[in-house]
Amino acid sequence: MTITRRDLLTCGAVAASTAALPWRARAQTAPIQLVFSHHVPTAHLIHGVAEKFAEKVKQGTNGQVTIEIRPASQLFNLRTSAEALQLGTLDLCWTDLGTLGNWQPRFGFVALPFLFDSYDHVKKVLYGPIGQQVGKDVRDSLGVEILSLGASGFRVFLSKKPIQTADNVRGLRLRVPEIPIWVEMAKALGANPTPIPAGEIYTALQTGVIDAIEAPADFILSSKNYEVATHITRTHHIFTEVSMMASARKMASLPPNVQKVIRDAAIEAVQKEMWEANLRAQESAWNDLVKRINANPSPDIASFRAKMGPVINGFIAKAGPKGKALVEAVQAAGKA
Repeated sequence: MTITRRDLLTCGAVAASTAALPWRARAQTAPIQLVFSHHVPTAHLIHGVAEKFAEKVKQGTNGQVTIEIRPASQLFNLRTSAEALQLGTLDLCWTDLGTLGNWQPRFGFVALPFLFDSYDHVKKVLYGPIGQQVGKDVRDSLGVEILSLGASGFRVFLSKKPIQTADNVRGLRLRVPEIPIWVEMAKALGANPTPIPAGEIYTALQTGVIDAIEAPADFILSSKNYEVATHITRTHHIFTEVSMMASARKMASLPPNVQKVIRDAAIEAVQKEMWEANLRAQESAWNDLVKRINANPSPDIASFRAKMGPVINGFIAKAGPKGKALVEAVQAAGKA
């Protein structure tokens, strides 16, 4: 039998293709380990959500992808985790749009005081056209992929003295996160804003470095900060969005099937399981705190609202037309 040049070329091509298949298969199934950092204690709801998310990803990839969760600011705090995503030195974390406002002021709209009326209003914004547009903008401008926007809760005050009106906050050394709008809100109330990491709050309250904090009720309970302060006030002044985010660079480097599993698992864990659990956790935490320390469920909210004009105006001045448009869109969504 005569072997032609065409036969040799054909055999060579088949052999090369066949040899490549095992390599491609190995590339698609090579073990992948991702790191997920967050800033809250392991007793907090969102730590449990992160664990469920990691398990869903592991199952969905048949064990190919494992996620190491590093809680309680072991690696990064709220701000530095968001920065690490942008730099590509961290894979996943819980952070929020307010923190991203440090780099693009318009994203801080979600943290404006008294912007949201209810959880239904929040849900309409986060999971509707506004949330979709914000997600695209965050990815394009910061290199961060929002896997799912989520809810932590409306914030309350924990302090060493009673608070009934906005004037009672004047002069307090008030711990706030490293979020511009939070700092401006504290200043508008006449407080001395003190941005310190969440993990240092307990000691700061205990030693008198700060006089008060403002945070969701479940955080106050899980961190046991109520042990070193005696008064809690249900102002619900700011809604806290906490969202599962990823490095866009890291996500793009993963196989398409893995990307899909991660995105689907995030939506299921945050938008379905976390949402209802969060509503229950906030109410339960408040009721628990009422039994432990002095509680004021009905402060003079009007006195707080009356001082927020400079915060809103300052935000719009920094965030520009896009920021103003976001605020107006959220307000319109609440009336629809």
